[in-house]
Amino acid sequence: MNTYPTSSQATGVARTLSKRIPCTIVVYQTSEREFVTARSNDRVSGLIQGVYRDGYLLPPAHRVELPGR
Repeated sequence: MNTYPTSSQATGVARTLSKRIPCTIVVYQTSEREFVTARSNDRVSGLIQGVYRDGYLLPPAHRVELPGR
């Protein structure tokens, strides 16, 4: 997990990572000026801004709710 001061910085990192590494990256907001990128299996504590795979934002219909989270 990495923290960024803006949503656009976190989104850019998520798009790049999800394109280069075969994984899904979640961008979430923890405070007004703090955005976090995390792998899909990391615990998320905040408002999800986007989920990225293969460099693209996944539409909400392709996101899966995980039990117990």
